[in-house]
Amino acid sequence: MLTQLVRYGRMLDVELVKAKCKVRAHWTSEGSVMAGTISSTCHSIEIETEIESPADPALVAALIQNAEGGCYAAAVVQNPTPVTATVRLNGDPLDYTGYPSRPERRRER
Repeated sequence: MLTQLVRYGRMLDVELVKAKCKVRAHWTSEGSVMAGTISSTCHSIEIETEIESPADPALVAALIQNAEGGCYAAAVVQNPTPVTATVRLNGDPLDYTGYPSRPERRRER
């Protein structure tokens, strides 16, 4: 959000004296790593923005709306987004989905 505020602020000729964002994510995880059933869910994200600017509030509001619309992080959370992962193990491709998600228990000696 801050990146877009600065970027779009320059485009819209909005002077920003100071800008600060606090982001809070509300998550839960359930299941077990040892059982191979772990999963996480993001329930919500809160963005609190503080701006100091001599610009007209209507222009600042337009800037904020555009910055929200152009925020890559918010877009990923708000819209269903496919995620593709590739893994290399010691330089070689690893098809990790072909293995069980539950790790084998180590035997004590």
